[in-house]
Amino acid sequence: MITANLFIDWDSASRISRMRITKEMPPKVRYLCIQQAYSDLQQKIIDKLTEIDSKSPIRILSTRIYHGWHRGQEPTEDRKVWDELRRKLRPLSRERISYLPDVDFGNELICRGSRSVLYDTLRPDRERPEINNQKMVDTALVSDLLSFCRGESSNFRRNEKPKTLAIVVGDDDDLLPGVIVAEAWGMPIYVFRVTREQENRNLNTSGIIHRL
Repeated sequence: MITANLFIDWDSASRISRMRITKEMPPKVRYLCIQQAYSDLQQKIIDKLTEIDSKSPIRILSTRIYHGWHRGQEPTEDRKVWDELRRKLRPLSRERISYLPDVDFGNELICRGSRSVLYDTLRPDRERPEINNQKMVDTALVSDLLSFCRGESSNFRRNEKPKTLAIVVGDDDDLLPGVIVAEAWGMPIYVFRVTREQENRNLNTSGIIHRL
């Protein structure tokens, strides 16, 4: 049995669905769109894992989702939806892949230090205040990925493939340095792209990157 942990950049992952999530949506419509996008994402991840490894049973233990969850310390509309949605998630199982419903938010860092809760991750653009920009989201994901790898490394054995797998869902190359470090430390890892079709030919990402 291989256990997997997911690290999801929701801005990229939500594009898996044809239903576009917009800031003007009424709460009920937003909920349904986010619910559908996450369901589509889960099915695509299961399909991809089945394609990559046709033999090993894989259990997805934990999902961490990274997004601009707060304006200041006020939860965003998406965060309010996710607070409700994650309580209703149920396990999925198909063939050799099982997907547990546990979801955590990426603004609460794995390190659990005294400063580990991040706020103000969605901020107005300085020049165009009507536009919101995410802050600290990619670096939070990378920080958690490396914390996870550090925590699992005591179980790594020389000449023995680890039974733990990390999966990053995201289209931004800013995530790749952390992925490369985690792999160098011994963690088997995949990056699942959502809408990105071409990769930077100057980077060696062979065997890491896959498209959903």
